[in-house]
Amino acid sequence: MADLTVFVDYDNVQTAHTSAGSVNLARMIVSLLPTSVLVRYAAVTVRLYGGWRSKANLTRLAQRLIPDIRQNSPGVFNGQHEGANFSLRLNVELADKPIGATSPLEETLVLDRDLRKFRTKAHPWQHCTNAGSCGFGAFASIGHGSACGNSSCAMKLGDLLVRDEQKMVDTLIVADMAQSVHLAKARDIVVVSSDTDMWPGVLLALRAGCSVIHVHTKHGWRTQGHLIRTIPNQLGRGYKQMSV
Repeated sequence: MADLTVFVDYDNVQTAHTSAGSVNLARMIVSLLPTSVLVRYAAVTVRLYGGWRSKANLTRLAQRLIPDIRQNSPGVFNGQHEGANFSLRLNVELADKPIGATSPLEETLVLDRDLRKFRTKAHPWQHCTNAGSCGFGAFASIGHGSACGNSSCAMKLGDLLVRDEQKMVDTLIVADMAQSVHLAKARDIVVVSSDTDMWPGVLLALRAGCSVIHVHTKHGWRTQGHLIRTIPNQLGRGYKQMSV
């Protein structure tokens, strides 16, 4: 029997669910899945996607997760379906490379990336109670190209404001979904994310005849209507959604 693969967009999961450790997160996700699906498999592999490497080095977050995975995975997940007990082998892994590849992606977290083409919203701002005395008023006209007040300084505001940026993570999830559906001939896949960047992969899986269980990472969230409308009517029964 093949494994059921669960694709988890780790940074899209709330801290309340990740704080107990990666293996406990995996157990919580698997416990949400219909037992009618789980009993078709001997094992579940939960792949955690994130920016696990920067300049070929493991990030601090990856280093914190690895000991838990090594100590507690693989493990066993026990459940019950129609009055009968069943057990699954539970594997948890950091998805630092495409499924089937041997070499990790070395630059999935880029540090100190420039904030490109940012600007402020039109003033007055929606939740501002007093536009005339707003403490953020000084920011009303700044943007990526705002210059230093010193005419001899060539710095722009965009040179100072930076962020850490994940690269290739969303595309890796979709590529692995495609690999599972078209090469491994998966019958079911599970996607854990509320990021709409995953949606093309969901549609691809449905069109290939695969059933998709979509787990939203915030309680009560639902897939937006404009996305649901892109599912052909005859394929709608293959899509199920839930939230943590």
